[in-house]
Amino acid sequence: MTNRKTKMMPWVLCFVGIFLCIPLTAMAKTEAPPAPVNASDFIKGLDVVGDLQLRYEYQDTDKSGDEALDRMRVRFRMGMIWDNADENWKVAAGLCTGGSDANSTSFTYSNEKTFETGDIRLDYAYAEHKLAQFKILAGQQKNLFATSWALWDSDVRPAGFTGTMDLKPVFITAGVYQARYIDKDIARMEAVQAGMKNDMLTAAVGFYNYHRIDEYVSTDTMDDDYTYQIGDVYVSGNIEAGAAALTPYAQMFYNFGAEGEAGQSILGSGLDPEDENLGYVVGVDAKIDRIKFGVAWAQIGADSVMQDLKDSSFGNGLGSTDTEGFKLNLGYALTKHFSITGTAYLYEAMERDLDQDVQLYQLDLDYKF
Repeated sequence: MTNRKTKMMPWVLCFVGIFLCIPLTAMAKTEAPPAPVNASDFIKGLDVVGDLQLRYEYQDTDKSGDEALDRMRVRFRMGMIWDNADENWKVAAGLCTGGSDANSTSFTYSNEKTFETGDIRLDYAYAEHKLAQFKILAGQQKNLFATSWALWDSDVRPAGFTGTMDLKPVFITAGVYQARYIDKDIARMEAVQAGMKNDMLTAAVGFYNYHRIDEYVSTDTMDDDYTYQIGDVYVSGNIEAGAAALTPYAQMFYNFGAEGEAGQSILGSGLDPEDENLGYVVGVDAKIDRIKFGVAWAQIGADSVMQDLKDSSFGNGLGSTDTEGFKLNLGYALTKHFSITGTAYLYEAMERDLDQDVQLYQLDLDYKF
């Protein structure tokens, strides 16, 4: 019974917090009872956004016997936000292509059948309550933690509760999430991040604690105490001069929960998880008028991150982690809402003796509406 109460407590506190905030956020906007919502009010308060990405992808894994990957993919996303200004809350929901992987919403054309059609899935759906500098989100939502692509793929949508406090320039973000549902039990992830942000600099430190990873790791070959307790430091800048903008960034992350001996890494191969628990990325993005370009160098230790949550492209074909290399991109905006971008990922294994220099190239047509 005590164990059940312990499991229930974080979720009960989240729901109670939402319950207490609802009347406060409503009172912040109006003292009189809100009028019934009709169709015209709904349409006026509704914003629709989305994008379509058409991609050609080519990958050479530099492995004897492996054919080069050659395919076309599509990503479609459409989101809706309804703002109930009278009661001071919002509801947002989005649809997307892709499968069940959290870190990818792309669909490969004709993957299983000739000219097969893709599926549309629920990308996110959440409610947002705001009171002065405080904000609470409930549901599956876009990632609010300041991060780079190396630790969190931009497609990942945490599911649970997030609270933010914006005391400019200081900010705090914290949340509790249902990362998995296993054996009638919630596998939680708790997260907290604190930092500062102004027009020229963003700096933050964070900690992410995962529970119940027994379906993610091999319990037969890995240490019983192995888990993911990841701390990170993130810094990015914003330098503008006329039509030019420069955004340097860096992030370092360390998995304090990587326990075990040689061979008990998530990738096996004789790797020691306590030596493979560090990762980092250093890069810079630039924009000059309609041209965008960027370059980054990353080293991602085998046990430094959750493989299902990091960038899905970097490390693809090499087991995702224990990789190091470059990410290069160049783009041009033909119009305000239509651009073309080329990206190259050039990487290899850090510690495993694979003798593979992987090359992954992507050419994207992006339309935004």
